[in-house]
Amino acid sequence: MQQEPLVSIVIPTLNSEKTLGICLESIANQIYKNIEIIVVDGGSKDKTVEIAKKYEANVIEINIKNVSIQTNIGMINSDGIYVYRVDSDVILSPQMVKVCIEKCELENYDGCCIFWIPDDSISFWAKVRKIEKENFIKYPNYVGSIKYNKNILGARFLKKEVLIEVGMLDEDVTTLGEDYALYNKLAESDYEFAIINLKEKHIGEPKTLVDVFKKNYNYGLQMKDFLNQTGTNKGLKQFLPFGRKYMINMFTDSFSKDIKLSMGLILYISIVYTSTGIGMLNRIIQGKNEK
Repeated sequence: MQQEPLVSIVIPTLNSEKTLGICLESIANQIYKNIEIIVVDGGSKDKTVEIAKKYEANVIEINIKNVSIQTNIGMINSDGIYVYRVDSDVILSPQMVKVCIEKCELENYDGCCIFWIPDDSISFWAKVRKIEKENFIKYPNYVGSIKYNKNILGARFLKKEVLIEVGMLDEDVTTLGEDYALYNKLAESDYEFAIINLKEKHIGEPKTLVDVFKKNYNYGLQMKDFLNQTGTNKGLKQFLPFGRKYMINMFTDSFSKDIKLSMGLILYISIVYTSTGIGMLNRIIQGKNEK
């Protein structure tokens, strides 16, 4: 009998002790068993590394706080035919890897688009974000407001040879836009990616608007790196709300269900783009002061 292909699950971490154990437990519970786990830690000060070793992960400690570099190092050190990029704050359904393997091995896809949905039990803002995400993933051939001729959004389970050919993740793009930068490259390739119905459950959800502001402010500080990689016009087109196809449906959907969530969605989107903009502006000012 032919051996099942090895799948390398690569997880970049940084002070991830609150969610990593739950994530790794869901990987341990996969129906598909030919899996190796590679945790690339960016210098955690908590019990992240200890938890990873408990689940017999191959732990690589690099003390570099850059998700793209961490992920690339994990990919380089992987032995799998397939690489599945997993965040440390998601839960996988037991069938996830099996379904992806079947799509690739039996239907000849080069990878799979996998989406996550917020765990709406965490907070009101997680409920709001769930509405946003459910509408966002209805357009898998879009990256931001740029339409491609194939499904590309969420392409996280990929043949390793595909990642190598497109140059893996761009290491100058850190934790904002690293996914988009990769999707753009994959979209311009000849590879094809399947959509699967299973979703990851995202448990790293914000509990307050302050959490939302801080997260997106930090993203704004890093926006310049993404714009340098993609070009300013293309990068802004992908991140700005104008032209994002899911936006109209998102608000229509929310208003038809729950007015409180609708008002929350308006406030949430406003905070996201305001805080990102402030972060971008601060990065520009910092750059000028350094000259």
